[in-house]
Amino acid sequence: MTTATTPRSAAQAKIASEAQKAATSPYVVLYQLDARVLGGDVYCFTQSTRESAPITYGGVEYTPVDLEADGFEWTGAGTLPTPRVRIANANRAMSALVGTYDDLLGATLTRIRTFRRFLDGEPDADPGAHFPLDIYRVERKVALTKTHIEWELSAAMDQEGKMLPGRQVLRDACTHTYRRWTGAGFDYSQATCPYTGSACFKASGDPTGNSAEDDCGRKDSDCKKRFGETAVLPTRAFPGVARVRI
Repeated sequence: MTTATTPRSAAQAKIASEAQKAATSPYVVLYQLDARVLGGDVYCFTQSTRESAPITYGGVEYTPVDLEADGFEWTGAGTLPTPRVRIANANRAMSALVGTYDDLLGATLTRIRTFRRFLDGEPDADPGAHFPLDIYRVERKVALTKTHIEWELSAAMDQEGKMLPGRQVLRDACTHTYRRWTGAGFDYSQATCPYTGSACFKASGDPTGNSAEDDCGRKDSDCKKRFGETAVLPTRAFPGVARVRI
C-alpha cells in the first residue's frame, strides 16, 4: 500500500502516544549505512534476532542481518556517546565492502527507531512516525575476524579535532547527497539536495523517463537542468574558486 508522511508535529504525537501505552506495538530498530561518499551505496538492514524476513518502512526494504549494537545511550556527563556496531561476517559480504570502501570510514550510519504498527503495509503505516534519528559516522574499524566486523562510531555533531574548512572546496563538483530510487519511489531520508521534481536526468545530463536512471553529475549544468537557468542554485560547489600561480 502507498503511505503518506504526516506533518512532523502529528508524527511526533503518534510516536509519543504509542510509547506511553502500557502495551506498545513491537519496537523496531532499522539501520541505514550510507557509503555513497566513498563510492558505495546505501545499505539498509535490521537485527535478525527481531526479524526473520525483510521489512519495509518508507518504501525502503531492510534486510535482517546478525548484528549487535550498543553505546547509543546519552548521559549527563557531558561526553557524546561512541556506539559500537558488530555485524556477522559469515558470508564475507561485509568484509567485501570493507575491502572496497576503505574500511567504510567516514560512512554515515543512521539508526531509525519506530514501532511495528507504523511499518509499510500496516493499517497505521506512517514513514514519519519515528523517534528522533540517531546519526553517526564510522570513526574506526575495531575488529575484523572470520566471524564478525566491529566499528566504533562518533556522533555527527562531534566536531572535536575537526579541521577547517568544514568541507572540501571543489570548484566543479557539488557535494550534496542526491535522492535515491528504491523501486517504489524516491528515498529522501539521506538526501541533502533539495530537488524533488519529477523530471529525471542521467549522470551524463541526458533526460530520461526511467526513474531508476536518475542521477546527478554534480556539475552546475546538472543543477540548472533541475532548478532552471536563472534560478539561485543550491549547489555546494565553489565555481568562483580558481587556481592562482605564484
